[in-house]
Amino acid sequence: MPDEVPVAETTNAVPLPQAVSTYPEPTQDRHRRDALALTIAAAAWFLPGLGHALLKMWGRALVCFSAVALLVILGAGMRGNIFSRNGEDAFAKLGYVADLGAGSFYFVAKALEPTGPDVSHANGDYGTRLLATAGVLNMLAALHAYEVARARKA
Repeated sequence: MPDEVPVAETTNAVPLPQAVSTYPEPTQDRHRRDALALTIAAAAWFLPGLGHALLKMWGRALVCFSAVALLVILGAGMRGNIFSRNGEDAFAKLGYVADLGAGSFYFVAKALEPTGPDVSHANGDYGTRLLATAGVLNMLAALHAYEVARARKA
């Protein structure tokens, strides 16, 4: 019959695995990678976006730096409370940790706070929240840079 279409042969070929080593990663390389990841995380905390810049993730670096800088500028401009180390209650201590998360921006905002916070008005109260948000956002970005450096995340 001339109308018959030839049937292709099917094979049960299994693709070969790509260069998977059965040997464990050398301990020295793992320690070096972990030390580099900690360095990148510290750099990402100190200057928002620097960890992603070191990993050549330029877009994320720019977004992290811009977002944290904008939140700190707005929060300090609204005369939000920048918590100090010697907080008297749990809220003040948590606020200090959150504010300190902004890295170098915390120290700049603390140095540029000449008249102190004004939390008696709504602007100051919202400014306090913006400063804490900047710190938490920067800590999350530093954690992401750490995970990427350890090759756990893309």
